[in-house]
Amino acid sequence: MQKSFILFVLLAMLLSGCYKVNKLEIKKPANLIPKEKMIDILTDMEIVQGAAVINRERYLGYQDIEKSYYQVLFNHYHVTESQIRSSMDYYNSQGTEMANIYDKVMSKLTEKQTILDEEQKIEEGKKALKKDTGNNFPFLFRVDSFGNLCINPVY
Repeated sequence: MQKSFILFVLLAMLLSGCYKVNKLEIKKPANLIPKEKMIDILTDMEIVQGAAVINRERYLGYQDIEKSYYQVLFNHYHVTESQIRSSMDYYNSQGTEMANIYDKVMSKLTEKQTILDEEQKIEEGKKALKKDTGNNFPFLFRVDSFGNLCINPVY
């Protein structure tokens, strides 16, 4: 009997504690950043943050450079840090809105990563071809080591 009463009290406390989590709704700010622009801003902020994580240990004073990157980003999008914070607070209070925004951010980051991977493969291929031929790339015609005439398929 006593165990069930204690369990009931704990359950009641747990449920009453969770009740007020989303009770305070954040009002839409007057300078709310539109969703599409917010997606672009957050995508670029993720890139800056990724660079910061990698470069913090490599370069002394990188924190100052990181701050300047964020300032360039704010200037590029014509927003302020407080405007981003208030927009983030609002979208976070909406729940599914922020989840949708971050899904699109992740899609854009994946797309950018795919493009970078493809460009890196092309550059590695050019370096390998340049190293193998011993000649400057690109060439229209050349004679290989067996005396055969080779035509560059790029032209």
